Amino acid sequence: MINLSTRPPSVSVVMPVYNGGQYLTESIQSILNQTFIDFEFIIIDDGSTDQSTNTISSFHDKRIIFQKNQKNIGNYRSRNIGMKLARGKYICVMDADDVAFPDRLAKQHAYMEQNKDIGICGSFIQIIPSGHCPRFITDIEYLKVAFLSNNYCSHPSLILRKELLNKHQLYYNEEYYYAADFDLCARAFQFFNIHNISDKLLQYRRHSGQISTAKYAEQQKYADSIRINQLIENLKFKPEEIATSLHLKLMKKEHIAEELKTDLESWIETIIIKNNISKYYEDERLRSFLVYLSEECLRSNTLKIGN
Repeated sequence: MINLSTRPPSVSVVMPVYNGGQYLTESIQSILNQTFIDFEFIIIDDGSTDQSTNTISSFHDKRIIFQKNQKNIGNYRSRNIGMKLARGKYICVMDADDVAFPDRLAKQHAYMEQNKDIGICGSFIQIIPSGHCPRFITDIEYLKVAFLSNNYCSHPSLILRKELLNKHQLYYNEEYYYAADFDLCARAFQFFNIHNISDKLLQYRRHSGQISTAKYAEQQKYADSIRINQLIENLKFKPEEIATSLHLKLMKKEHIAEELKTDLESWIETIIIKNNISKYYEDERLRSFLVYLSEECLRSNTLKIGN
């Protein structure tokens, strides 16, 4: 199953698998059925204890490169191994429970070839089994601002330009055990643009076993660290403990009491002033996003009054 081609492929698809179960066959087949064929498919079995190894081995396609970890080392550590193995000009993220539409690689490869300033590109997705298709931010500068709050790219839909990853030593930070994709994109904005294209290219499966469901509380703990770290890295200041608490409520659109409205407005102005010095974010988009978040945080106060 090892790809013996001496010419590097255009795209390397990297997919870690840990107990892939009933969804794995469909996920693998969706990549092998791509209309774009110049790719290698790096599948890393991260110490599965189910039939995942047998499922992967049942595919006989020269584009598959199969690596098996001797023990379970974790999702993002496995992804880093795959990224370092990748020979392609671009690296495509894939999850073992999702399904790529047949034109995914073709459309993302074409977009990256035509837009040299883009280092990472995500796409719109369809949720399964609900069929819902959420809209993602497609304005590059607004997306950069929005990452202060959360990850506004669908991780398994990403394609990454390997040259820029290598140049800036951008790998998943394995310390952010359940939120390293959020951190990777947040750091990447320091060096190049990230974009979401509006093409629907992936079916994203929601189920109780996925990280965002099973490990939500731990994921949020790591995400909070990333939210604060962006203030330190991008705006060059570290908030005090009280301001940190207010900032995290703002970023997560949590309820903020009416009596803290003045403090909230003052905190927003502090962020804007710091940005005027660092020039990291586009001013109007930053202010617009922060005002939007504050309105969401205070909205429950208005609803209570209305009732």
